Amino acid sequence: MESGKTFRDYVTEYQFKAKNDQIQSISRILGVDEKKLRNLLAANVNEANINEFGRFDDLKASVVREKEEEYFVKLENVKIPPFKINIKEHNLLQKFILKGGFDIEE
Repeated sequence: MESGKTFRDYVTEYQFKAKNDQIQSISRILGVDEKKLRNLLAANVNEANINEFGRFDDLKASVVREKEEEYFVKLENVKIPPFKINIKEHNLLQKFILKGGFDIEE
């Protein structure tokens, strides 16, 4: 316990750290540009405007294909065709952004 810190301060600090860990995790796993991801999350987008100004497409273009393929193959334990990996990438990133983050399986 730190002097002068309220319970609310601890909760806020924990939430911030958890969100930061989620962003770093998905960035590491997919190789996605962390700055672009943070900017898109900060924009509070919804499904209708997620790709406004091409931001979502730009984010997806920053993904490291080898890393994402490795992740999805490991997750499903089977070889996945590239077009299906692209769909999975799109859905995972969209869900992550619209939900404001979540813990991703490593």
